[in-house]
Amino acid sequence: MYVRNRTERPAGLRPYVEQAFASSDVSIDFAGFSSETLHSALQEPVHKIRVGRLTPSSIKIRILVPDMAVPHAAPVRREDGSDDPRLRRRMHDMMVGFTRSITNSIHELSVLGLVAETNVSVWVHGGTQFFKLYVINQEDAFFEYYPIRPNKVVTEGEVIEIYDLVGADATLFHYSVNEGESSSGAQQVEQARMWFDSVWNTIGRDLDPDGK
Repeated sequence: MYVRNRTERPAGLRPYVEQAFASSDVSIDFAGFSSETLHSALQEPVHKIRVGRLTPSSIKIRILVPDMAVPHAAPVRREDGSDDPRLRRRMHDMMVGFTRSITNSIHELSVLGLVAETNVSVWVHGGTQFFKLYVINQEDAFFEYYPIRPNKVVTEGEVIEIYDLVGADATLFHYSVNEGESSSGAQQVEQARMWFDSVWNTIGRDLDPDGK
């Protein structure tokens, strides 16, 4: 119970992301619905690299998001639970906006000569993403469920009531290898790495930013 209480606890993501960028080699694997929170968490460390306060040698980011060209369990129309291509196009556009911004800002660090090696890869898969996962520098994992809740959105000029995947108020849990090799936290990190690689290396494929 002592290990469980220490490793399975609500956590703030941003301090750990910034700490990761203090390392020489930075790696972030992210699986989620749109990468909006990753985009937000990267703003401060990218700024600190630009002003010389952080100096990593390499940055590698892998982003895994659902393919909005195919129907998903959510988001769907609230009235009958049916798929609506307009909702998927809306999510696709959001996803492309955030991932393109991440890719450009990280690549720019290399162009400016601030980081020797940078790489951002964005892949999609055909499954509904019911949770958000980060694996940072292969040492820390953050996990959060997406609850499905009623929501109202405007897309293509129409207000639509939907069942949506909402992560704003969900709890983010932190697991770390620093708890010890046989700890629950270390095992969670290992399983997170294994899950991410298994999807990336099998059913994952490049995101087509112009696909609908």
